[in-house]
Amino acid sequence: MKKGTVTFCGAGPGAPDLLTLRAHRAIAEADVIVYAGSLVSPEVIAHHKPECQLHDSAGLNLDEFVQIMIDAARAQQTVLRLHTGDPSIYGATKEQMRLLDAADISYQSIPGITAAFAAAATLNAELTQPGLSQSVIISRRAGRTPVPEREALPHIGAIGATLTLYLSIGDIEGLVEELLASGGYTEQTPAAVVYRASWPDEKSVRGTLSTIAARVREAGITRQAIIMVGDVLSGEGEASLLYDRGFSHGYRKANGPQKTESLPVAETECAPFLRFGGRIAVYGLTQAGSQQALQLASLLDGTAYVSETQIETCQANGDTVQTFASDAFEVCLQNTWAHYDAHVFIMASGIVVRKVAQLLESKEVDPATLVMDEKANFVQSLTGGHLGGGNRLAQDIQKLCGAQAVISTASDTQGMLAFDEFAATRGLRIENRDSIVLLNKALLEQQRIALIGFTADEAAAFADLPHVRTCAVTDALDDFDAIVSLDTELEINERPRLALTRLRLVLGIGCKRGTPATQIDAAIERTCLRYGIDRSRIDHLVSAEIKHDEAGILELAARNHWQCHFLSAESLNQQAVTNPSEFVASQVGTPSVAEAGARVFGQGRLLAPKQKDDGVTVAVATMGSIVQSIAEPEAKEAVIYAIGIGPGTQASLTNEAETAIRQADWVVGYTSYCKQLEWLTHGNRVYSTGMRSEIERCDEAVRLAAEGNKVALVCSGDAGIYGMSGLIFERVAALGQKNVTVKVIAGVTSSSSAAAAIGAPLMNDFATISLSDLLTPREWIKKRIQAVAEAGLVCCLYNPRSRKRKALLDWVLETFVEHRGDTVPVALVRDAGRPKEWKWVGALKDIPIEEIGMTTMLIIGNESTITLDGYMVTKRGYEKKPSYAVAE
Repeated sequence: MKKGTVTFCGAGPGAPDLLTLRAHRAIAEADVIVYAGSLVSPEVIAHHKPECQLHDSAGLNLDEFVQIMIDAARAQQTVLRLHTGDPSIYGATKEQMRLLDAADISYQSIPGITAAFAAAATLNAELTQPGLSQSVIISRRAGRTPVPEREALPHIGAIGATLTLYLSIGDIEGLVEELLASGGYTEQTPAAVVYRASWPDEKSVRGTLSTIAARVREAGITRQAIIMVGDVLSGEGEASLLYDRGFSHGYRKANGPQKTESLPVAETECAPFLRFGGRIAVYGLTQAGSQQALQLASLLDGTAYVSETQIETCQANGDTVQTFASDAFEVCLQNTWAHYDAHVFIMASGIVVRKVAQLLESKEVDPATLVMDEKANFVQSLTGGHLGGGNRLAQDIQKLCGAQAVISTASDTQGMLAFDEFAATRGLRIENRDSIVLLNKALLEQQRIALIGFTADEAAAFADLPHVRTCAVTDALDDFDAIVSLDTELEINERPRLALTRLRLVLGIGCKRGTPATQIDAAIERTCLRYGIDRSRIDHLVSAEIKHDEAGILELAARNHWQCHFLSAESLNQQAVTNPSEFVASQVGTPSVAEAGARVFGQGRLLAPKQKDDGVTVAVATMGSIVQSIAEPEAKEAVIYAIGIGPGTQASLTNEAETAIRQADWVVGYTSYCKQLEWLTHGNRVYSTGMRSEIERCDEAVRLAAEGNKVALVCSGDAGIYGMSGLIFERVAALGQKNVTVKVIAGVTSSSSAAAAIGAPLMNDFATISLSDLLTPREWIKKRIQAVAEAGLVCCLYNPRSRKRKALLDWVLETFVEHRGDTVPVALVRDAGRPKEWKWVGALKDIPIEEIGMTTMLIIGNESTITLDGYMVTKRGYEKKPSYAVAE
């Protein structure tokens, strides 16, 4: 800065840390600063010297604020004219310079980062991509300042280059019409709008020319926005020759094929760069919340759950969505909680806090929980910020839809990398989880912390913290207050210590048939570089069984000494993923190979979600969990719960049964019974079969349990009364699975439900007999009926009559008439305990026989059974007590 000279300076897009060093120094040295207060953040000039004179040009005309600069320069002061962005782009600087020239005042310029480039950074967009566009046009739509006719949008739009528009958001609909009229773009051309790029309230929306106007209006963006249009926003361009192995230049010789025109073109999908790779559920309650949930789930490759009252709106928009009953949101959340790595709620924070409170266990195991408002203005990370990845997901959502990420964890607000966040993103196991709080506290309090066993790359994450230093094991630790050790055994030390271990890694790979090893290797290398993964820690390579003879995979694994594992489609199908592919499913039999394989085999943390790179899919996960339990985890229990679900309604299911079904890895049962439980299972991980497939059903349950799964074998009524519990014990023994345990959970059987519906007919001894002769010989059934009729027991008849089996019931009724007469009370209850329940009580001689079917319970009374006001009651014997009589 020279005294007597005016310096035109770019203040950058808005964020103080995007000032250039030269601009920062100029602000600190200036005697007079003239700036536009409506565009330049106060934080940008907060470091000016106390005696500096500040003039806001927003309320002044050109002559007024230029005269201020002239007077200050003539007084031999250092004068700074501060413009937003870069002064050379829409800064109106030349007209100021002409007036300075007339006054014989010298001037100079300092460049700044213009808003267009800040917006591109927000979108993670490369504005010049081979095969798509090698030109960037910076322009604006005509407004109060006219645009030369040759530069009108219909003319420049015809080129089809990457287009960056300033000062044009006011009439977004008209702008879109002009661009489409140019012929250079179509309705499917990608478009994006970034509001106040790099400011704290930055917001961005993406879409195409057919959708961007509506999304801008929905986001409430009306000013201070950059509009970007062009195919480069898809991120699907060709690879350049700059880093091609077959391309030589002054600093590198080619080491690949010499005919570069025959080189394969990489088709890499890697923008925007998202850091959260888990399974995500998004919930909405209201119409606006449900629509936002659908949009966000689509952006995140997640699953949307909305109230069934909003289903018509959702279907009208062509979306598919999971629904829950309007009064069953809590039940839905209980069922989905353990099946997703993150839960995002488009609703009030208070609702979320109350609903998730009962589900939270500890910060080490809880999934990420986030809340976003219906207008996508803010997204807040509530729980699981570090180990659960909630903070990273909030930042991903900010990139995708512009909602401002609200992160309140102390380390993040102080700009520090917490040690549990470091472990989560690097794939390091925390051996003593109780020390996380102690070490993070030491970090925040700027206590002296020693890093032992860290590589230079790992230690670089803390390089800007002077109180955190690397040390050797042999160094004296007296000068430190706390220790973080990585793969290092230390002698007992009184100082707080966090022990970390580098987990070995598993690589999931999918590729086209015949893909060479070099191409697969390049995709792996790019993925590791992108996610900061130490490739030397990879021990295992996993792919689909169909790839067991893939030459490129086998060659690459042998070269790197990786163990190869090829998993069946059935095994891969058991793993829910965020990026399923219908095409892969049609070819391989499973919608995911790389990501599902890494998750299934590693049973740990996904460090790199599926990357599609030049015909190769890559995913990387840890071998085992990053959080070590206080005690080593026991082997997974192989258990089958034989569960009676009663009549099949939500109200009739016992708490024990509901809990077992919710915690089960698989639910197995008759198709009809499984459908009755969809409110609880949502159809996930369910194996169902039709009638007369009981043995196959039980054998599948045994197989699944033997693999270490908790299996819920569901039966109508009670599993031990004409259900599957007996057969499952038999099949476990027959199949020799001694490690599989069977536990029976009681349910409400049909005779109990029916009895409750018609009064109290089972107050004394009674018998239950099934008239189904599919498994029990008819002769045995008749013998038992004869014995019960003679013994005078109240009798409950299951499966009394079918379309083909009618004569047996006729004989049964005749037998009871013979022993009890035709006036004995009887009752019929069809679909007992279900919404369409039907019942009848009367004398045996009046029984409506045609109303009886397989779902009807027939109860036949005895000499102690009476009818009272339409109810059926069997006396227990209390009438013999003196106190029974009622005084007249």
